[in-house]
Amino acid sequence: MSDLRKVCFFCDEAIEEKKTLEHIIPNSLLGRLGIKEKTITGRKETQYSRIKVPAHSSCNSEFGSHYENRALNLLNDLDSLYETIKSDEAGLPMVYGPDESATAIITTWLSKIYYGLFYYDLISTQDEEWREICSSVVMGQNFEYVRASYRNGHGFQLPSSLYAFKTKNADTDLVTLVDPSSILLKIGSLTLILCICDGYLTKNYLNGEVLDRLRDCVRQEDERDIGFPSHKLALGEIVALRNCIPKTPKFISSDNQIINMSLSTMVADPDTHYRIDEQALSNARVEILRGFNIELG
Repeated sequence: MSDLRKVCFFCDEAIEEKKTLEHIIPNSLLGRLGIKEKTITGRKETQYSRIKVPAHSSCNSEFGSHYENRALNLLNDLDSLYETIKSDEAGLPMVYGPDESATAIITTWLSKIYYGLFYYDLISTQDEEWREICSSVVMGQNFEYVRASYRNGHGFQLPSSLYAFKTKNADTDLVTLVDPSSILLKIGSLTLILCICDGYLTKNYLNGEVLDRLRDCVRQEDERDIGFPSHKLALGEIVALRNCIPKTPKFISSDNQIINMSLSTMVADPDTHYRIDEQALSNARVEILRGFNIELG
């Protein structure tokens, strides 16, 4: 494996020039949230503001100007962003390509944070067990596809299911999961949850009235006890569903394009063939929420 400290996080090419260091979470956002000097605790304790990855100055500035700055502008109005993402949920794009929507901008930004956190830990941790876990993410095929997507101007992402929730609790939170690849970022009252590179499979199951009921559940728990981590209740439900979907995301890379084949099927009765096992879903939900120290009543 090449020295990743000399490889651009964005494009995967060697850095021959003087490298720049890209903040995974922008200092301006950390300052706004008042967490610039707070630490991420877990396998490694690190200040948010110190998490940086190597990058070409051109890639750094390109991502900043085209995606990150626009994402931060969207975060200036959380209520509007919430409504926009909810509105975008109604459509399930069948063709993957460059997209200027708020959902695409936030998706590519969250993907960058997700992979950036594991990239940073891979080049800095002394914990061999954690290094292997980080390596499985950074060296995985999905990250290769994500980088190819970026080089081809499609954003730093593959088709991924994005969800937004609102709570009265305005605490900041950040959660990443290795399997399935997922990230939760709570900024004030807005919670963003992204199922990384799932080919929109999760969104194909969780939408419409089912999603409305989940939002109602989160809202009711939040109103019952503002200190209850209702946003993690949403994450647990989404991740449990993702784990129980009897289908695997599939992408084809060809001729400078990435085609999402995840939703295609040749079976005669897909509704029956791909039906969720409700008992397995219930068991997965309980297990995941226990990992968040949440017990269902």
